[in-house]
Amino acid sequence: ADEAVFNLNDPGNPGNMTATVEHVLATIEQVHDLSKTLAASFAGYLTNPDGDQAQVIAAAVGLSNGLEHLLANMKGVSRFASGEDAVERIIKASRQTALVGRQFFTKGQSGAMDQLLASERHGVILDTNHELQQALGTLTTLAESLVRRDTKVSVTSSREDISDLVEREMLNAARAIDDAVARLQALANQPRDTSLSDRQVQVHDAILDSSMAMTNAIAQLIRAATASQQEIVAQGRGSSTKEAFYKKNNRWTEGLISAAKTVAVATNTLVETADGVIKGTRSLEHLVVAAREVSAATVQLVAAARVKSHFNSRTQERLELAAKAVTEASAHLVRATQRLTEKEETQATEDYD
Repeated sequence: ADEAVFNLNDPGNPGNMTATVEHVLATIEQVHDLSKTLAASFAGYLTNPDGDQAQVIAAAVGLSNGLEHLLANMKGVSRFASGEDAVERIIKASRQTALVGRQFFTKGQSGAMDQLLASERHGVILDTNHELQQALGTLTTLAESLVRRDTKVSVTSSREDISDLVEREMLNAARAIDDAVARLQALANQPRDTSLSDRQVQVHDAILDSSMAMTNAIAQLIRAATASQQEIVAQGRGSSTKEAFYKKNNRWTEGLISAAKTVAVATNTLVETADGVIKGTRSLEHLVVAAREVSAATVQLVAAARVKSHFNSRTQERLELAAKAVTEASAHLVRATQRLTEKEETQATEDYD
């Protein structure tokens, strides 16, 4: 918790710059649940001090990790705030949240508890949990103010069945990726322009091969994300309906949909940029930027799924591996593009000489 506050206060640390507001809202909800879990497990331990301490320790570690993740993301989304005053409010509220959460670890220590009457100890833990819930409520209000109305994804205001909405949005993302793959394949199958030099043909082939590898990796990622989403719902809903689960976890649902859409949009931009480079309307530098945007979107999709994933989930593991494949494909595309740029610059120098 102290390290998270240190990074929050560090002007040289921008936080998680790939964070989205929807993901932050889901993370706040997660920390909310972690706080309640720690309060409940601690209360149980106070009732039976000779019992198993492992649950309290695990809950404390979970809350600490959750706070660290939350602060990094809150600082990251502060880039969407309008003006320095708004940024400072976000940083101040985030710092206060971490400090309140830290009280769980200081007030819960044996030395602090020993100074209290047995009848007072439960109240201290419950009061700390209440203060943290209030601080998280303030963060929620600040984060919601950063969501643009024209881009906000809302499942609670939708009139259609929420489970159908989620399935459709994930399917739309998958179709968008498939369309991107097909578009690249069509570019690769186009007749060669006879006016191009051998050097230009090599450049175009390298761009298409790297872009195709990346979009294929993204297609695997979306399939893995869909499987992860389905597993989370199946394991988390219990005897309730899928729609009830989505409504109860609306922040997570909105974050997942938003992240999937962002991946689809970023992939489409990548394909358009690759097409533009081949046609001479875009530069290789534009392609590097597009590839990195896909990587950032990928990170956010995995993070959105991870919020609700179960420990040791094989489906989540496959999603992580799929994301790693996208990142590696992006890095390969960037390296290939940089090599092409260096060769073009060398060739231009030689021609000038």
